Amino acid sequence: MARPWRKKWPYVGKSGRRSYVVGFYDHDRVERCRTFPSVRHARAWMDDYITAERRGRDSLRRFLLDLDAKEANEVEARTIGQVLELYLKVNAHPSNPGGLAPSTYERYESLVGLHMLDEPRRRGSGRLQPPRPYAVALCSVPAVHFNQPRAPAAWREQMLREGIPKATRKQAWQDLSAALGWAASSQLVPEINANGCTFAPEPRGNIRRSLRSGGTGYEPGPRRQGPLVPAWALSPQAVEAIRAQMLHKAEKRKEILAQRDAMVLSLQYGLCARNQEVWGLRWSSLQDEFAWVLEVLSNGRLDEWGKTAHSTQRRTAVPTILQEDLTMWRQTLSAAGHPTRALDFIIPGDLAGREHGTRDPRSGACHFSESQARAWGQPFFTPAVEKAAEQPEMFAILGATPYSLRRGGISLRLRAEDPQTVASECGTSLRMLTDHYAYAIEDLRRNGPRPADTEWRAARAEQAQSQLRASPSGALVTSNGARPRGKFLSWLDAHKRRTRRM
Repeated sequence: MARPWRKKWPYVGKSGRRSYVVGFYDHDRVERCRTFPSVRHARAWMDDYITAERRGRDSLRRFLLDLDAKEANEVEARTIGQVLELYLKVNAHPSNPGGLAPSTYERYESLVGLHMLDEPRRRGSGRLQPPRPYAVALCSVPAVHFNQPRAPAAWREQMLREGIPKATRKQAWQDLSAALGWAASSQLVPEINANGCTFAPEPRGNIRRSLRSGGTGYEPGPRRQGPLVPAWALSPQAVEAIRAQMLHKAEKRKEILAQRDAMVLSLQYGLCARNQEVWGLRWSSLQDEFAWVLEVLSNGRLDEWGKTAHSTQRRTAVPTILQEDLTMWRQTLSAAGHPTRALDFIIPGDLAGREHGTRDPRSGACHFSESQARAWGQPFFTPAVEKAAEQPEMFAILGATPYSLRRGGISLRLRAEDPQTVASECGTSLRMLTDHYAYAIEDLRRNGPRPADTEWRAARAEQAQSQLRASPSGALVTSNGARPRGKFLSWLDAHKRRTRRM
């Protein structure tokens, strides 16, 4: 190709202003021209043209179309907010290969929307919540800045200044790190080549008191009195006190619903199950002295894959006291006209009416819906805990959640069983047992290690004696508040007859 040439050198306009026109051939051998305001600019461009032309046609095309600057501008134009939305769409969404579980995706999407994007979020009442200032500031930052630690660290510091709780900051940081880790390995985001979060970890080691307490350097306030373990990992005594309050509520609602709540309590405690595992149990899950955890309720549907790799397709021992509760519960369901086939769920979703629950399309059985599963704790479990906590010896259980049943059940089993067996049957690991489930239950310190079934039976007998002493006339009180004097006397006569025969 020919070199650029002077075409009009100079060109003088009507105003008297001079310009310098350079002729050249482009990469397709088409003659073109370009105008410059001075000789210096024209000669500099001609030198760059010659350099690009000597490298080849593609280099000349890139130089003439200014593709380097164009691509750099496109990279700078994409913000971290757009990268986060792309991550949720093409990687994290459950429909994608290797995507997140539906419940996990909902949590990720909620955290990203609330703390990293500038879109208003709807609250439970339906009204729009304005975006947070640090989220607006974050989502407009160019994505390339997140190859270094400064941008993510500034966002984390802003959340700290806004008073966001430490647990929320930690989870949001993990979500941002997950998105950047994906972007760094994806061809869809060429501007991200490193995860900036990995270069800006939170300080560890000697942490100030103000950071530990979540406040300032001044005294953060009085310490919470008493240990947290009673509410974090429920003892058999606490479980029975809560169960008694659930059964007592039969005076104000359908008796079968109160018995259902007590059965949920016993199942989660006796099987050391996670919340979502209880709702997927069928009668066919019970085989001899074991229960198979095969399905869980995830995002409103049954799923054969649980929270961890070994949380489903496992079996766990069923305490004899729980076996007796299940037998009585099945009889109660049958007497009330509810099906108890092998494929039916132990906790049906339509006990309060046919309009409730979700039908399994394969078996036609009805299980809890997602809204029922999420709402069970607040209206049924929490009030029973609060009522039981009115007893002075149970005050420390205030604040317990349904998951406290799993922690307490595992802690109870670890007192007398092999940890490897407990870990295998409860769908967890030995490290998780040590870090999150092995608690010293104060209510059991007066006795040596005894089997979980023995401790649970002793707690139920103790609760029955407590109710007997609390009743006005010393008579037994049933779950619906009635005094079965006839049944009690009949049992007493039969017991005396058996004693005489012996």
